[in-house]
Amino acid sequence: MRWWLGLAGGALVSATVTIIMVIWEWLENPGGIFRNDSGTNWGFIFDTAISWLIPTFIAVSVIASVIHMLWLGVSRRRRKKIELPDD
Repeated sequence: MRWWLGLAGGALVSATVTIIMVIWEWLENPGGIFRNDSGTNWGFIFDTAISWLIPTFIAVSVIASVIHMLWLGVSRRRRKKIELPDD
């Protein structure tokens, strides 16, 4: 089975979401915690990136893997043309 598709999808989506959210937060700069006159606070940038990357990766990887497994099951069943007995 191609379990790596779920991981690849999770990595791609989570990296994209993380980059977007970190840039958005840096630009919005709520309370001046991301940047100030002395520069960027990389600690908050890192914390924000991790807080988006890990949960998004886990959620998207699991969802993508389940959808992929369901898709494979349906497509295999169609190819075999299995008829269910009448109850």
